[in-house]
Amino acid sequence: MKRLYLLSLFAALIWFSACSPSRTYTKKAVKMAEAGLHDEASLLYMQALGHDRTHVDARIGLKTSGQTALNGYLDRFFRAHGQQQYKESVYAYRKAEGFYNDVTAFNVELEFPPYYKQYYEEDLEAYLNQLYVEGSDLMKAQRFKESETRFREINTLKPGYKDVTNLKKMSIIIPAYEAGKQQFEAGNYRKAYGQFEEVFKLDPQYKDVGELRRVSKERATLTVAVMPFENSNAYSFSTNITSFIISDLARANNEFIVLVDREHTEKIIREQKISLQFDEKSNTALRAGELMGARLILTGRVLDMGIQNPNMRSQERTGYESYQEKVYNVEKKRMENVTRYRKVMYTEFSGSSSVRMKIQYQLISAESGTILLSDVFEAGESDEVRYISYEGNARNLFAGTWRSRNEPHPTDRVYTSFSQKQEVDQLLKGKRDFRPMNDMLVDLQGSLSGRVANQILQYEIQRAQ
Repeated sequence: MKRLYLLSLFAALIWFSACSPSRTYTKKAVKMAEAGLHDEASLLYMQALGHDRTHVDARIGLKTSGQTALNGYLDRFFRAHGQQQYKESVYAYRKAEGFYNDVTAFNVELEFPPYYKQYYEEDLEAYLNQLYVEGSDLMKAQRFKESETRFREINTLKPGYKDVTNLKKMSIIIPAYEAGKQQFEAGNYRKAYGQFEEVFKLDPQYKDVGELRRVSKERATLTVAVMPFENSNAYSFSTNITSFIISDLARANNEFIVLVDREHTEKIIREQKISLQFDEKSNTALRAGELMGARLILTGRVLDMGIQNPNMRSQERTGYESYQEKVYNVEKKRMENVTRYRKVMYTEFSGSSSVRMKIQYQLISAESGTILLSDVFEAGESDEVRYISYEGNARNLFAGTWRSRNEPHPTDRVYTSFSQKQEVDQLLKGKRDFRPMNDMLVDLQGSLSGRVANQILQYEIQRAQ
């Protein structure tokens, strides 16, 4: 038995070894090496060692294929070095060095002649100088994107080389500053601010970028006064729309939209008796904007509003309640439980409530009196209640039909299917209370205000494009 156990264990070990990832990768690597694909073979050997660093065949294979692959990289480097192809030389060496480091990480030593390092340093210096001259010339020619590319490559190859860090920064600053000035002079203050902001982050002391950035931001910013919405209806809830719009705009956190203080707005309206409805033919908007310090004025009114208070209806329904009755089974000669149904009545309650509102808004330029945006929005909220009330054993209640409670009839039916029973059970647990009307009004106004606020935000974005 012991011998049989050992044989089984040995067989299991052989099977596991044959199925291990290390062995699989090694077998594939051998085939690659036989085909002369030593780069690919080396990668597979390293994957094998990644699963099992003690795998002997993988280590031996990596030593052989790795050295062959490395020699190929070094040959390409040496040829480029001899032909003074500095870029090709630098990147060939870096690839060879990277490959060497990958292999040696698995404690497999390869031959890497140390004098190659000296050749690389010579070619690197020559290539860096070449890039530096090209980048400087490109900057003088105002080809800043190309110059930045050169300086970025230098920083990658040798961080801190000469004054490249500063030159790279200037290759971004100069074109951004000039583009900002062009946009500023064209009156595109939002775009100008974006360019000046980029410069400011890199060098806040560059020329007059600080002042240009401040002025651009100031002129790009839309100062909005949200007027109280007029309401011709008897309901007072509509006044909340103004608060909702203000909250939505503030929550958007758009740095180019500033809201005029609501108390300040309402004070000016009271003192100056300003009409809340403006049109392009009057100068009311201009006067209001001047008094409030606003560039844009949002005004609106409630066109229509309807409320359907909760109304509940009840209806008596016919049904059945199941029960168990013991009956003697003659064939089986024993008592058994049999399901019976008694006719019952239950009450079904249903009702609904709703609120709807239609509003109109206008976004007006306080500088020209022009109506910039105008639209009509309508929305509604509703709620439904439906449930069953039953005084008996609700768990055993079934829907059904019957003509007489005391007399059977051929048309009597008990609805016992799963779906029919499930519907009854759901109605027994159905919602009994209406959603508060105030909550519905809040959600309704939130929906309408969100649509208004979104249009204003979209206007601000599109204006800058």
